[in-house]
Amino acid sequence: MKIIEFKNFSCYYKQKKEYIKAIDDISFSVDSGEFVVVIGESGSGKTTLLKACLGLANFFEGDLVINGVPIENFDLKTGNCAYVRQEIGLYPNLTVYENIAFPLRVMKTPQAEVDERVKKIAKRVGVEMLLTRKPKQLSGGQHQRIAIARALVKNPRIIYFDEPFSNVDPLLRSDLRLLVKQIHKTFKPTILFVTHDLGEAFTLADRIIVLENGKVVEEGTPDYLEKNGQSELVKEFFKR
Repeated sequence: MKIIEFKNFSCYYKQKKEYIKAIDDISFSVDSGEFVVVIGESGSGKTTLLKACLGLANFFEGDLVINGVPIENFDLKTGNCAYVRQEIGLYPNLTVYENIAFPLRVMKTPQAEVDERVKKIAKRVGVEMLLTRKPKQLSGGQHQRIAIARALVKNPRIIYFDEPFSNVDPLLRSDLRLLVKQIHKTFKPTILFVTHDLGEAFTLADRIIVLENGKVVEEGTPDYLEKNGQSELVKEFFKR
């Protein structure tokens, strides 16, 4: 079942009096429970693609359907999705517990259920001992684990990741990649993950989409692209 579907989709941003095309006539879909990674250099349109999926693109043409809903009718509050980005954005005055619980508070979830779900997901991502701390007391890796817990606590059907580990120490990235892979295996959400790091893409993905200048230039499983990849980005990665 297709959960995310682009059909001849283009997206623009306004610069003064001009409209600049950031996504150029792309067509691909993501199936339920699939882990798809979009790779591309800076400026290739990766973040714009995710913003479009969140209903945050103002100027577009073509079709984008999320969970069976055309993007023009999509409501982020009821869309059953979560977003983990590079800028983590924890609330500095709230404890770890309340940061994780925040989406449930917005949904007016009963306190007993909040408590159960926060503690369960905190244990799953390895931050159960940090629930009474404030963000300023935490490391970068702990911040990102809490951001992932906050995304997971409302049991989203779709999780979008926007270069989530770019600001994390390289030694911690492998741990966080493993965590995300385990989360996908356990909870089976549909994941659309964007990165410029090909090592990350080949470690995580069921399928990889290669984006260049707003266009999809190739796609396939990691094994397929390792053997048959034709884009400069993929060929250069395997040369190194």
